[in-house]
Amino acid sequence: MFSQYFGLAPLGPPFVLFSAQHLLGAAAVVIATLAVALAGARLPPRLRAALRWGLAAFCVANWLGWDAWQLANGVWSPTYSLPLQLCTLSVPVSALMLATRSERIYEVLYFWCFAGATQALITPDLQAAGYSFPHIRYWIFFTSHGSIYLAVAFASAAWGFRPTWRSLPRAFIATNLLLAFVGLVNWITGGNYMFIARRPDYPTLIDALGPWPWYIIPLELIAAAAFVLVYLPYAVGDRLSIADGR
Repeated sequence: MFSQYFGLAPLGPPFVLFSAQHLLGAAAVVIATLAVALAGARLPPRLRAALRWGLAAFCVANWLGWDAWQLANGVWSPTYSLPLQLCTLSVPVSALMLATRSERIYEVLYFWCFAGATQALITPDLQAAGYSFPHIRYWIFFTSHGSIYLAVAFASAAWGFRPTWRSLPRAFIATNLLLAFVGLVNWITGGNYMFIARRPDYPTLIDALGPWPWYIIPLELIAAAAFVLVYLPYAVGDRLSIADGR
């Protein structure tokens, strides 16, 4: 009875960009993120610790759940199933950050979350395969991307973690080191992790950047600009604090 929700075949009409189910899924991520931030700031230590480890387990469950679904349906392949897209890698990295309380991991994850996962929420890859609500792929997409936001929100609110200007070059260098490694994996497996071997097969912002491999150059510039953009709230807040003499 429920096998149709877990199989390879999509359910019902295909997923449509900016449809009700797209906007509701994204809204749920935003609401959950705000709720975790509020809880992380206000819960007593024991409940805060429970939330921390619950979120870490949630990240691990999403990471393993995606692999389990692919294995169960016989489609797992090193060509596209390794956790080497920025968002799929961010999920286990989120769990690691929560488990180790690492501010160094956080400062990279912050930029991956708000500059990377946000773009994924705006143009979900669900549209490529047509998976829509209530198929398990729909749930995995929004819960896995949401888990990145929840981890960053918790660390920011509960531990007072925040990026600094020095975080920007560190995060950008870490991302490019990852990019070099992913390029090697793409060459070995024939994959297209992080979309640096070719453009995605579905509409994304990359389509406006030109043919391969030239789109990688503006993609780097856009990534750098996006990193600066998502840091601006902290930069403005710091400037206002200095102006107020705080």
